[in-house]
Amino acid sequence: MLRLSGVTKRFGGRTVLRDVSLEVGRGEHVAVLGESGIGKSTLLNVIAGLEPVDAGSIAFDGFEVAALSDDAATQLRREHFGFVFQAFHLLPHLTAEQNVGLPLLLRGRPAAEIRSRARALLGAVGLGGREDAMPRELSGGELQRVAIARALVGEPRLVLADEPTGNLDPDNARQVLEILRGQVKRQGAAGILVTHSEAAAAICDRRYRLDAEGLREVS
Repeated sequence: MLRLSGVTKRFGGRTVLRDVSLEVGRGEHVAVLGESGIGKSTLLNVIAGLEPVDAGSIAFDGFEVAALSDDAATQLRREHFGFVFQAFHLLPHLTAEQNVGLPLLLRGRPAAEIRSRARALLGAVGLGGREDAMPRELSGGELQRVAIARALVGEPRLVLADEPTGNLDPDNARQVLEILRGQVKRQGAAGILVTHSEAAAAICDRRYRLDAEGLREVS
């Protein structure tokens, strides 16, 4: 579903990504390990078409991401990608249900469908009964579960997670990661988790390490 071939990205005179190649199939959940500042977030940004590459190619479901216009890339992200961030990025004035349903609202889906799917995803991540809670009323682990539900509500074909458990204690982190992996597989999506945590990476199907020399698979 996703294929990176020889991807290189530079900022000024600094090479952040060097000759990166990676393939991820439907239902696969892979981890990219690396220290802070090594380029993990940049990797997700180029996959999503938010940053141009200096060399190489990124193909998603047969489409070359770099060849898409800005409007086409935006539509691709909106329709087919789901994003999970360390900082949650929930809107504080919206309920949990409204936050989860926001991607469907932006697509112009009917209100009844938005409500049904948002509630179903909240139930799937263990937040049934908390649909009307405001973000300020939720714990860190609950906030991250809302963020996962939001990322998955549109049934994306690619889920990109950027250090999604960095603000959580070990027990909440493990629970959130298992929910994320289970939902990716249940929906038949391709999932990429970038993290500095060996424990977080351990639950994934394959693990890679990103460093100044590039990306390599690790056992």
